[in-house]
Amino acid sequence: MKSLRYLCISLILLTITNEAVACWGPWYTPKGYYMYRVYNNLPDPTIDIEKQNPNEGKNCEEWQKLTSETIPLEDIYQVVYKMDLESFEALYDNRGDSHENKFIEWITQKDTAILDFLLLAKTNEYIRIKRNSRWYYPSMKIGARMTLEEIADSAISIKDSRLRDRYLLQGVRALFSLSKYERCIELWENEISHWSDENLMRQLIQPYIAGAEFHIKRSEKAIEYFAQLGDIQSMLFCLGRSGEKLSIIDALEFVCEYAPNSRFIEETLQKYIREIEPLGEFYWEDELEKTPELDKLYNLCLKMARCGKSNNPAMWYYTAAFLEDLYGNTASASRLLSLAEKSRSSDYIKESIKIFRIYLDAKLLPYDSYYENRLFGQLKWLDSKIQSNIDDKVRNETARGYMLFNCESYYYWNDMMRRILLAEVCPRMIKSGKTTRALQLANMADNRLLNIVNRHEICDWMDDKVVHSYTMSSYRYSTNFNPHDYSNSFFEMIDSLGVNEAIRYVKRVDKPQNEFDRFLNDRGYIGSDYLNDILGTQCLRNMRYQEALEYLGKVSDAYKTHHNVYME
Repeated sequence: MKSLRYLCISLILLTITNEAVACWGPWYTPKGYYMYRVYNNLPDPTIDIEKQNPNEGKNCEEWQKLTSETIPLEDIYQVVYKMDLESFEALYDNRGDSHENKFIEWITQKDTAILDFLLLAKTNEYIRIKRNSRWYYPSMKIGARMTLEEIADSAISIKDSRLRDRYLLQGVRALFSLSKYERCIELWENEISHWSDENLMRQLIQPYIAGAEFHIKRSEKAIEYFAQLGDIQSMLFCLGRSGEKLSIIDALEFVCEYAPNSRFIEETLQKYIREIEPLGEFYWEDELEKTPELDKLYNLCLKMARCGKSNNPAMWYYTAAFLEDLYGNTASASRLLSLAEKSRSSDYIKESIKIFRIYLDAKLLPYDSYYENRLFGQLKWLDSKIQSNIDDKVRNETARGYMLFNCESYYYWNDMMRRILLAEVCPRMIKSGKTTRALQLANMADNRLLNIVNRHEICDWMDDKVVHSYTMSSYRYSTNFNPHDYSNSFFEMIDSLGVNEAIRYVKRVDKPQNEFDRFLNDRGYIGSDYLNDILGTQCLRNMRYQEALEYLGKVSDAYKTHHNVYME
């Protein structure tokens, strides 16, 4: 039989699961993963060089329209956004040189008016950055070809209709840096405000006008401009500086009136909802109480979903449904989510809605054959999202292991599988007597990423046994061993359900009965060493020594060496 020490290791590992470890900080639980998701901060895949600022890609597309569709957007981006003033001045002074960049070739050979404009724009930005430095003082020599005053005068005087809007943007930027706010507003009222709302330069100029209105103490006008832009944080800043108070929801209502499709709305909603999402069992779990602010947000969601002004009414129904669930009204949440599923939406929001539907089904539907078939289909879809969205960052973090096994969030799709299965489905499966299915699902939740990221890459922090199989002394270490296998949710579950349930589960692994069994087996960890080790330890604990010998005898010597235990 095994030594008593082996049994103690198993029990100790069980007791520390999901607890706060003094040296390493909190160990989260799956209930604490954020589920609400409406704000997509990833670049627009339709614009190759979107980068971090959504306007950069649009601006490069505008330049492409002004020059040639054959010029790659990346070439434009490198010149407009990446090339510094010194490099551009060298290009400007040596325009006869040949270049591989097609945008440079175009503006130096075919359209030098753009070359002149970009020199002014880059000089403008260079000086403004210098002036905005905390080390700047008025008598400092900046070392540029022009002053801000000269840039402003030159930009405003250019009458070339093709580039007029771009020059006025530079003029307003220079005037704003010179604190000539009234002149900025005059340009806006006389010319710029008459341009189409779709004009990108108008959109880029308007924040300066809102700031100018604020600086000349016309806060009400500034707030109206910021509301049209959808810039909630600037609205709150202006009001705070003027001594007035406005809640985030009041500001959101104001923005929805002026700019119902502002990109700031999704960001504000997600930040607000995530502050009231429960933390699971991380230290505490307070009941969410209704407040006038939350009621106001709920009513705003229904209003925006129904008014026809929003391009994404499904997002508003989804948010209202999420609030209902947080209140504990799961049935009402499901009804509202049905409206979201039928409403117009972006693909990003549709995916969030689908995740929430899987979650609500897990809380509402009876755990019968209909639900099991439905869950099977839902998990196939979710598994495909886990596989198709994985990137190097996720792979590296998974291989490192710490965040995954502490239930910290770093990959939305895997987080959602773990939250739904471990926090909702598995407990209800166990309660309904479907313990084998619960164990299969818990195994998938804990091990799906580890099966995609080769388990051999997972670091073993004990005794420097890392990554590869190798020989130390006279022992060969197993590449399939992972110490976290004894401190995850699956191990906690199988160790607590009793030896008979564990044996029943292993038999189902050996002889799957249907397609769902095979699907879950393929996505869990069913290594024979691991499972026989668990069964043997449980039989030993229950004084079923003959069975213990049988199961432990099947564990390979390579696997046993990781435990620092021995058979007697």
